[in-house]
Amino acid sequence: MSLDIPTLFVVAVFVCAVAGFLLLLSWLQNRNVRGLALWASALIIGSIGVALIAARGDISDTWSIAIANAILATAYGMMWAGVRNFDGRATSAPLVLAGAVIWLVACHIEAFFTSPQARTALMSAVVASYSLLSAWELWRGRREGLIFRLPVILLLLVHTAFFVVRIPLAGALPLPTESEEVRSGLWTFTIFEAVFFAFCLPYLLVAMARERMALGYKRASLIDPLTGVGNRRAFFERGEKLLHRSAFESRPTVLLLFDLDRFKRVNDTFGHHAGDQVLRAFCGAATAALRPDDLFGRLGGEEFASLLPETSLDEGIVVAERIRSSFEATALEVGANKLAATVSVGAAMSIDPSRKLDDLIKAADRALYLAKANGRNRVERAGGMPEDR
Repeated sequence: MSLDIPTLFVVAVFVCAVAGFLLLLSWLQNRNVRGLALWASALIIGSIGVALIAARGDISDTWSIAIANAILATAYGMMWAGVRNFDGRATSAPLVLAGAVIWLVACHIEAFFTSPQARTALMSAVVASYSLLSAWELWRGRREGLIFRLPVILLLLVHTAFFVVRIPLAGALPLPTESEEVRSGLWTFTIFEAVFFAFCLPYLLVAMARERMALGYKRASLIDPLTGVGNRRAFFERGEKLLHRSAFESRPTVLLLFDLDRFKRVNDTFGHHAGDQVLRAFCGAATAALRPDDLFGRLGGEEFASLLPETSLDEGIVVAERIRSSFEATALEVGANKLAATVSVGAAMSIDPSRKLDDLIKAADRALYLAKANGRNRVERAGGMPEDR
């Protein structure tokens, strides 16, 4: 296969520039993802650097070697900054420009500037360092659960490995000039790898950004906007899985069903703003008393529920009492008035693998009916109560 160097460089410049502008368009549609803008700028700036390298022989060595590679180093620094920004980490400008500064300082050393091997080794080290740092930053944020993180990390690691291998081969791979034909398989692979990287990276980065947005929308749909706890949909989705797993392991699970006492009276007397304060205060008291693995959510209105895995009914009653007493002791200020609110709780336990979450809620609801009938502000356990409240 015979390829001339100008054609290869034109392809590389074109791919980098187009990929950068497409990323820029994606950022214009999602301006809250600033990382897209940084990645777009990195590719566009990188295409300028590659174009200057391609013009070697037609422009001075200062521009085609010193300035061109400094621009490329800056582009890789911006790519790293974009990754850090994507995960909410700040990056100082000196660190982004460190590779370019090191390169320009080295270019003032005549022995370095006149040695293609030394230049290739240093530039490969700069590119490999920023690529490896970018992969590391993405790996640090892996707990977010974005599937597209992995292919981006793998692409960056392959890119890093390529430039690390290129360092000892620097003397065997001088850059062809003018219209010299490139018959070397190594040079063909070098250009192909650069084009492949510039082609795949933007697609994967956009896919990762869109995956985060979709995940954010999904999470938002499972959160009650007033209290910040899980809503009914979230509670049932996670609750069914938690209940099934506990039953499969023959471990008891307790459901606590909460209903704020005389909540309508609070709204009618003090207004809905006061009612909102009461709801948020209760959620604060409840979540403070629960374990990290316990499930808590708002089922609707003033009704909440909590699922306690690996918990006996007696232990569940203790938790419910702790929440009830903590909420009762919470004093809320509504204007010049102090408002005290209480909650009634029904508790039910299950170890039956065939029992559904709906059945457990019905049992807890019967206990809650008893708590209301016996004067409110108390905890009752399930056991033969009427079906309806």
